[in-house]
Amino acid sequence: MKKGDYFETNDLVIDFSSGQTFEKPVVALSLEGDKVMMRHGMKLNTLSMNTQQSGSIESGNSELTQRTLFQTPQSGFVLRSFIPKGAMKLVSKPGKGPMVKGADALTLELGIADKKESVTVLGTPGEIGEAKKVTLGDVTVDVAYGSIERTLPFAIELNDFQLERYPGSMSPASYASEVTLIDQEAGVKMPFRIYMNHILDYKAHRFFQSSYDQDEKGTVLSVNRDPGTLITYIGYLLLAIGLFGVLIVKNGRFNGLSEKLKSLNAKKLAASIAVMLLAFSSANLHADDAENPVIKTAKSFDAAHAEKFGHLIVQDSSGRMKPLDTLSHEILSKLNRSTVLLGLNANQVIMGMMLRPDAWREIAMIKTGDKEINKRIGLPEDAKVAAFSQFFEVPDEITGYKLASVVDEATRKAPGKRDKFDKALLQIDERVNVAFMVYTGSLIQIWPKPNDQNNKWYATIEALQTLAPKDAQMVRLMAMGYFSSVDAALKSGDWTQADKALTLIDKYQHFAGASVYPNETKIKVEIAYNKWNIFEQLWPLYFILGFTLLFFSFLKILKPSFKIEGVSKVTLGLLILFFAAHTAGLAMRWYIAGHAPWSNGYESMVYIAWATVLAGFIFSRKSAITLAATGIMAGIILFVAHINWLDPQVTNLVPVLQSYWLSIHVSMITASYGFLGLGALLGMISLMLFILKKPANEARLNLAIKELNGINEMSLMIGLVLLTVGNFLGGVWANESWGRYWGWDPKETWALVTILVYAVVIHLRMIKGAYNDYSFSVISLLAFTSVLMTYFGVNYYLAGMHSYAKGDPVPIPDFVPWTYAVIAIVIAMAYPKRATGNK
Repeated sequence: MKKGDYFETNDLVIDFSSGQTFEKPVVALSLEGDKVMMRHGMKLNTLSMNTQQSGSIESGNSELTQRTLFQTPQSGFVLRSFIPKGAMKLVSKPGKGPMVKGADALTLELGIADKKESVTVLGTPGEIGEAKKVTLGDVTVDVAYGSIERTLPFAIELNDFQLERYPGSMSPASYASEVTLIDQEAGVKMPFRIYMNHILDYKAHRFFQSSYDQDEKGTVLSVNRDPGTLITYIGYLLLAIGLFGVLIVKNGRFNGLSEKLKSLNAKKLAASIAVMLLAFSSANLHADDAENPVIKTAKSFDAAHAEKFGHLIVQDSSGRMKPLDTLSHEILSKLNRSTVLLGLNANQVIMGMMLRPDAWREIAMIKTGDKEINKRIGLPEDAKVAAFSQFFEVPDEITGYKLASVVDEATRKAPGKRDKFDKALLQIDERVNVAFMVYTGSLIQIWPKPNDQNNKWYATIEALQTLAPKDAQMVRLMAMGYFSSVDAALKSGDWTQADKALTLIDKYQHFAGASVYPNETKIKVEIAYNKWNIFEQLWPLYFILGFTLLFFSFLKILKPSFKIEGVSKVTLGLLILFFAAHTAGLAMRWYIAGHAPWSNGYESMVYIAWATVLAGFIFSRKSAITLAATGIMAGIILFVAHINWLDPQVTNLVPVLQSYWLSIHVSMITASYGFLGLGALLGMISLMLFILKKPANEARLNLAIKELNGINEMSLMIGLVLLTVGNFLGGVWANESWGRYWGWDPKETWALVTILVYAVVIHLRMIKGAYNDYSFSVISLLAFTSVLMTYFGVNYYLAGMHSYAKGDPVPIPDFVPWTYAVIAIVIAMAYPKRATGNK
C-alpha cells in the first residue's frame, strides 16, 4: 500500500490517509517520523513471527510493528516491510521471454506545441488494453496498448462443449466444440465440430480449439486471419523439393562426393580397441540364507500362475488400460532397476508383495547405493539394496521412518538448490513409497466400477469403500476367495483353485469394464513386448558388434593383406538382424500405444537409434568403418535411453499430439539426429586416425580419413535436409494447431540454431584457408553439441511446448564432462598430424 490507498476485508478496512469514509470498523494508518502508527477502535490479538509469542492490544493508538500478525475475529494483517520514501516504476522482468507470462509495457512521449508528457501503458497478448487519458493543454487523448477488438461479418454459436478424459483419470483425452457458423448475408448456417488439429476455416478466418472454461460449459477458441496460407505452403513445398534435389542432382555436391568415394581405394584402418565388458552383480539379500523361510516363501509363487496374474488388466493414474504384467515390470524396475529378482519374474515378485507382504518386506530389493543414506538406515556403506523393513524403527507397525526428517528437509528446498544427496534421497524415498503402495494394494487398480460414466477402476480397499454395497460384496468375495486360495497353494503346491479364483476376477473385469477393456491381441502383444525387452537387449549387441568390426577395420589398415570381407559380411548380416528386431520393437510399441512411438524422451531416443542404423545401411557399402560407427552409435543411444532418468513407460498422448503430424514432423526431425550423430562419430574416428599416423602408414591413413570425411559430409547433408524440411513441417503443424508458424519456443529456436550450425559445417569448404580434413572432422564432431542442446537441453531444462520433462530437471550425467574432456584431448593430440595433402 502507498499513501492514499485503502484495503477492505470481511470485517474491517485498513486505510492509509485515503480521505474516504467507511461503514466498517477502520484501522487508520499514519506516519510519525520513521514509525507506522495505527488508530483502531477494536481490540487486536497479536502474534510475533520472530518469537512466536502471542498477546493483545486494546483499542486506541498503537505502533504497527514489522513481522507481527494483528488479528480480528475474521481477518489478520502484518507489516512485512516499511519504506518511508520511495518511488514506484515499471521494470523489465529478469529472464522475460516469449514463454514467460506477464504484461508488456510501452512508454510513450506525447507532445503538442510546448506541452510534453510521458505515459506508460500495459498490454497483455489477447486482451484489450485499458486506456489512459492524457491531457496536453486543451487536447485530451486516450492511449491504450493491447489487442484490437474487431467485428466479424459472421457469427459462431456454441451448441455443445465436449470434454473426454482418459478412463478413470482427470487427464483430458480430447475436447471439442460443436458450433454453428451463421452468415446471414451469404445465407450460410453450417454446423461444424472444432477440436485439436481440426479447425474451422471460413473466409480466410481460422478458428482453433484453444481451451475451455473451468466449469466445462464454455469453450475458448483462438482465431487467425491468414489469407496467404496456401502461398506459404507452396513456398515450403518448393524449398523442400530444392533441398531434396541437392541429394539427387547429377552435378551436385552429394553426387560428386559419391563419385569421389568410388575412386578412393582407402586402406582400411587398424588399431586395437578394447571391447567393453559389462559385469552385473547380483543383489544382496537382507534375508540371504537360501534355507531362510522368508526366501522359500518368496520363491514359492508359481510362475505359470503368475503369468495368468499378469494378464489381468489394471488402470494407471493417467487412465491407460494395460496388463498387470506391464505394471509389474514398471514397479520392479523402479524399485530394483531390474525386471528379475531372486530368479523370479516381475509378476511373481509383485504378486508376492501384494499377497505376502510380511515376507517380502524382509527381502532386500529397494535400490539404495548411497553411503550416507545407508548409514542412516543402518546398512553397510557399500550396500546396494535394502529391505523395506530396514527403513523403519518399528517395522511390524511401519512406524518411525528413518529418513523422514531429511526427506522433509530436501522436499522443502527449491529444485535448483537440491544437491546430489537430496536427489538420491528423494529417489529412494519414492521407491519406499511405491513399495508401500504395492504392499497395501493401493497401486493396483483392478476393479472396474460398473456403469461408471468415467470408467473408473479401483484398488481393492478403495473398491470396498466406494462401490455400491452389492458390487462391493461381490468384490469382497472374489478378493477373499483369491487370497485364501493362494495361501492354500503356497502350502500344498497345487495352484488349481488359485487359477479358478483368478479366472473369476478376469470375468468380472470383462463384464464390468467392457467399455475400456483392451482387445486380447493387444494384451498379448504388450506382454510379449515386456518379456522380450527388445531395446534393452539390443544396446550391448550393437555395441559389441560395432567395436568388433572397428577392431578388424583398424587391423586391415595396419596389415593390408588381412581379409576383412568375411567379417564385414557377417557383421552386416547381424546388423540387419538387429535392425529387424529394432523395427519390430518399434512396431509393437506403436500398436500398444496407439500412436507413433516418438512422442516422449525414451521413444524418441529409441527412434533416433533406429534412424542411425538406417543411415549406416545407406553408406555401409562404401565403408566398413561406417558400418562399425553405426553399431557403436546405435548402442550408445540405446544405452542412454535406458539410464535412470528416461522413463520407458508407454503413456497416453495429450490432445494436441493426437495428430498425423506427430508421425510426419517428429519422425523427420528425429531421423535427422541419427544422420548427424553418425557424422559426429565419424569425425571422432577420423581424429583418432590422425593420432595414429606414422611415416609407415601415413599414406593409407590419409586416404582413409578422406574416405570417412566424404561419407561424413554426405551423412551431414542428408541430416541437414531432413532437419530443415522437418522444421518446415513443424511450422505447418503449428499453423494447423495454433494458427501461427513460429512462436520462438525454445525447441523451435534451437532447431533453427542447429540448422544454421550445420549449414556452416557443410559450407566450410567454400571458405578459403578454413577447410581441411582436420578442421572438418573437428567441426562435424563439435557441431553435434547443438543437436544435444536441441534435444536434451530444451526437452529437460527449458520450459516450452516441446518439453518432455515432468517436474524437476534431470541431473546431468557424470560422464558428460568426462566425455568432453576426452574429446578435447583427442582434438589436441590430432592437431600436430593434421596435414593430409589437401590442396
